[in-house]
Amino acid sequence: MRGGPVLRAEDLHKMAWHMHYDEGMSWEQIAAELEEPLAAVERMAAAYEHLTDTVAADAQHVLF
Repeated sequence: MRGGPVLRAEDLHKMAWHMHYDEGMSWEQIAAELEEPLAAVERMAAAYEHLTDTVAADAQHVLF
């Protein structure tokens, strides 16, 4: 088996989000680090943001 472990799309979304918001990396730096096109990384981040917003909204709805 060659290469590293295969990551699921959701894992990549979470990783990009963490690298940007927790580590302060630019989307350009993240694209280079993940060896992905910038547009793909931006889409990943937007998809993960949407997912977390939806989960948070659902959790808030349950609380109230």
